[in-house]
Amino acid sequence: MSDIATRRVLVVGITGLKAAGKDEISRYLTELGFANRSCGDEIRAQLKRDGIATPTVDQQIELGNRGRLDNNDLGYWAKRVATTLRAMNHDLCCVNGLRHPAEHDALKAEFGDGFVLIGVVAPTSVRATRLLSRGRPGDPRTIEEFLALDDKDRGIGQPWHGQQVDRTLACCHWSHIRDNQGTLDELRSWLDGILAEKGFVR
Repeated sequence: MSDIATRRVLVVGITGLKAAGKDEISRYLTELGFANRSCGDEIRAQLKRDGIATPTVDQQIELGNRGRLDNNDLGYWAKRVATTLRAMNHDLCCVNGLRHPAEHDALKAEFGDGFVLIGVVAPTSVRATRLLSRGRPGDPRTIEEFLALDDKDRGIGQPWHGQQVDRTLACCHWSHIRDNQGTLDELRSWLDGILAEKGFVR
């Protein structure tokens, strides 16, 4: 098979607010045959190499921020994802959990017109209910903990090298942002439309 740079590829980047539905989009793309890699995967892999097998959310955030700062590169983690995707040699790829505009810029520079960024949002009350009920290890256990984590994720009060989801959402075309309060079928239908725009038909 030829190198990925010489083929027509489709890389879907996913950004969005906490518990808005990013993982549902990622799972659907995987069902459609997309290879799946996230900045979080790269961060967790690095933490595992550092001896932290089951990191907390705060540990992942701290390393994510430190990686951008120490390497003086706000797109550092996205570039590591791009390297992994090239090694996977796959035409259809999904990159979940983009949290800084520079990560969008890095993937756009790497894959050009083959890259599209989509975003997902939902009201705070809806997202808090989802997250507090899912029971994932390391997740907040109270509404106060959720709100503090949500602010940090969105970039409120964060340094230049910190998470900036609000600004990353602003990189999306307006039609590529979904207010995800409806059904799973509605979310998937919306995504099908974007994929069709990029030449992918189920």
